[in-house]
Amino acid sequence: MTDSATTPQVELDGGTFAFTLPDHWTKWILFVLGGLLFIFGFVMSADPEFGGPVPAVSAIGCLLMLAACPTELAVKLAKIRAQMRPAAVKMRSDAGGVELESFWNSATVERPSHDDRDWVFPAPPEDDWHLDSRYAADADKELIPEHPNRVGTPRPPQFSNYGIFSTLAFLLLLWQASLLDWGRRPMEACLGCDVSTTTSGPHLAFYLIGISVIWLGVSVFMWKRAQAMQDTPTSNIRSMAVGTLELVGQVRPWVEHPPTVAVDGDLSKSVDDLSAWYWKYEIYRCRTVHYTDSEGNRRTREECNWETIRRDSGATPFIIHDGTGGVFISPDSFSRSEFGSHLVRWECRHDRRLKGLFTNLMFQGDVRRHRWTD
Repeated sequence: MTDSATTPQVELDGGTFAFTLPDHWTKWILFVLGGLLFIFGFVMSADPEFGGPVPAVSAIGCLLMLAACPTELAVKLAKIRAQMRPAAVKMRSDAGGVELESFWNSATVERPSHDDRDWVFPAPPEDDWHLDSRYAADADKELIPEHPNRVGTPRPPQFSNYGIFSTLAFLLLLWQASLLDWGRRPMEACLGCDVSTTTSGPHLAFYLIGISVIWLGVSVFMWKRAQAMQDTPTSNIRSMAVGTLELVGQVRPWVEHPPTVAVDGDLSKSVDDLSAWYWKYEIYRCRTVHYTDSEGNRRTREECNWETIRRDSGATPFIIHDGTGGVFISPDSFSRSEFGSHLVRWECRHDRRLKGLFTNLMFQGDVRRHRWTD
């Protein structure tokens, strides 16, 4: 049973300034690479041997650092989750990673060590669901601790990594565009040039214009989506109105618990308690490709890539419950479903099932790996 007195006071106001650092070693590599490119761009600009300033290199570094840093809200939610659910966070972290199941077949099972969409506060336990009256309010008749109407609306900081790095990248690209005249030459290097001898053309200027147009389009899309989210009210299920609204709650079974999902029909790859699911089976295939090089010579090269062979999805009706009441949900009526990161991924060198043997015979090339993702 959830108690309103146990719900902590969460401060989700970003304040004036917030600077975050990468939260994973892979993102640290991306962040350091972006920082080196940012510095190297100014070194190139100061060295006359490079033929003039090249601020576009520094702009790329800013974009890499922007992509490597999480938002202030994500950092706060991760800290709150670790404080409120330490056992669950540690259990998931310990269970995550890659486990070797068979050395001879190079069979592995990979599970994520964390999930940004996981519960932040403790969820109502199954013993408190009272499935005999599944649409009624819980015993305390209070909203679940994680409900937006209880926690409040997060406010982003006025100045953050995104604002700083994106502004720097935009200004650096403007600087680069102001220096361009013909091709990749700055204006001062092209004074007195014979335009007819210029072979490269204003390609870089077109690239910068293309980046700016894409950036503008993404910004407009994100702004419109943010406005649509702000205009959509978050309602309590007990008092929800007719029309467009947002519901937040806990998924609970309707008549019975959802059946076990056997990925690709293999009972050894089974997952339980999935109200909605999606899996795909891929093979890593290598082929020898013949091509003609720029000098007209016939050559061969090996191309390898993952190819999707089979996929499937499904769902069962469920109840979404926010503590004040429940409502029936039919996931088959959704126009789009986003499942987030995968739950588990199996991978091996050889699929020894009869189905796997047919796959190897049907596809040309060298099938080197098999992968199932749920």
